[in-house]
Amino acid sequence: MSASSPTRRRCSPQRCAPRAPTSWPTRRCRTAGRGRGARHPFARRRSDLDPRGACRGAAGRRGGGARGDRHGALVRWHAPPPGQHRPLDPGEGTAGRRIALRLVRSRDEGATWDAGDDVRIDFHWPAVYGEILEFDDGELLWPIWGRQRAEEKWRSAVLSSRDAGASWRIAGTIAFDPDASLTGAYVDTGNGDRMDGDEDTSDPSFRPHDPTDGFSETSVCLLEDGRLLAVLRQQGVGGDETLRFHRAYSADRGATWTPYEQLAFSGMSPALARFDDGRLLLVSRRCAPEGSGIEPAVEARVGDPQGATWSEPVALRDPRDGRLTAEYQCGYPAVVREGSAFRVYFYSYDERSGRYVGWNTLSRP
Repeated sequence: MSASSPTRRRCSPQRCAPRAPTSWPTRRCRTAGRGRGARHPFARRRSDLDPRGACRGAAGRRGGGARGDRHGALVRWHAPPPGQHRPLDPGEGTAGRRIALRLVRSRDEGATWDAGDDVRIDFHWPAVYGEILEFDDGELLWPIWGRQRAEEKWRSAVLSSRDAGASWRIAGTIAFDPDASLTGAYVDTGNGDRMDGDEDTSDPSFRPHDPTDGFSETSVCLLEDGRLLAVLRQQGVGGDETLRFHRAYSADRGATWTPYEQLAFSGMSPALARFDDGRLLLVSRRCAPEGSGIEPAVEARVGDPQGATWSEPVALRDPRDGRLTAEYQCGYPAVVREGSAFRVYFYSYDERSGRYVGWNTLSRP
């Protein structure tokens, strides 16, 4: 397999195939499901290391996800450097962490970036997740999540821009449960006061639980029939303790959404993409809590064109053929189109060198 980097492509809703980001989110997430013994839904699966050495920027990061659009914009959320106490509009995050959205641009395929601008919206604690979608008329849709008001639970929403990202507005709320509350073993064993570095991801008991609860990381894809499908991570929605994914649909570019529905499997950090024949790819991290006997992995499912039914999960191959021992040693997939196939990037862990970024290539089933 060639060690060249994947071609950077426009992030179009018609393809729902984002370009590879240049930095990687590395905190929180786990997904549940069974990977062993499942019928393999993919025609081909390859694996290799990321030749760009992205693992150097992954270790010890807390947030910092990057997303791109066809205008060369990278959007990321971040915490300020240690000792910087200047409030970052529009809000202040949990545990004293100040969270802001910032958009920076590159005109040379990512070699250099400008200083960027704050994205100011009416949202107390916004966090970015999922790829920016772009319609033929230039409108951009950007999934976010967090607390819109300081006293609220998390919600998932979409932002809209009609001026190439110069300004943004809240287009609509995807899902919100004002009474979400997660209880049980996950909360009891959580570590909300610990950072997410190599020393934590190697600990099978590490689970950085945030007590806010509600809907969080959301991936949105344009379906063949013109609707939008959102797959959402959640904590404690409806009192659920299984961490199951939820879904919702929009027929008006995210202004309104159908009532959210629970899927039959659990997960976090979902990444959606659409094959040429309309079927869907969903990649996420498997839930492998300490003592469960489940092997940690990033896993993939194939869904029908409406996202109504999904295959059994298939565990992606760890690029260094290592055996992971802790839930947080892998995760946060990003999907890039490669011809008729998809290259799935994710971070993994090597006890000798810490985190690194690798890929699997999945062809159309």
